[in-house]
Amino acid sequence: MLNDLKNQGIEPENIEIMFQDEMRYGLISNYRRSWSLVGERTRWSNQQAFTNRYLYSSVSPITGNSFHIMGFSDMDGVTMKAYLEGLRDANPGKRIILIWDNAPCHRLKEFEKMENIAIVRLPSYSPQLNPAERFFGEVRKSTANRIFEAISDQEVSITQKVLEYADDHEKMKRLTGYEWVRKQWELVF
Repeated sequence: MLNDLKNQGIEPENIEIMFQDEMRYGLISNYRRSWSLVGERTRWSNQQAFTNRYLYSSVSPITGNSFHIMGFSDMDGVTMKAYLEGLRDANPGKRIILIWDNAPCHRLKEFEKMENIAIVRLPSYSPQLNPAERFFGEVRKSTANRIFEAISDQEVSITQKVLEYADDHEKMKRLTGYEWVRKQWELVF
């Protein structure tokens, strides 16, 4: 696909390779490892509320650019279409190569025909190939071992972490710049 764009005379600065995924978050407890005194067990409060929402994110390991929409209450074709239109509008004049998994909401045929967005699918059951998963791991750390009274409180914490990476392109490239992605880019351009 990159070779096709290069043969069409499209300059590298007009191409954005992005990996996309969704992260569900909510008021159920999110535990991570922590330190405690030797011989003492760490005690955590537990919350079992079932209010959930989704963070949709696309990250570029080449440029460090990213695009995020948070607060969707569902993960379906309608919300995915709205997200893709927002992604395209946020990158005017660019050809976006969007790499994602085979989630049911990614399978609508109309996504294949969207202007300036080319879809590439990762093999099934291969989250280790998607750099967006690594980004979500960092986002989840910001809410770990905490209880939130309302989902809006949790969204404040998530937004701060998302902005930390979205505003620092070098930091995003270090986090998501898998070697195999960078090598493929360098081979073509």
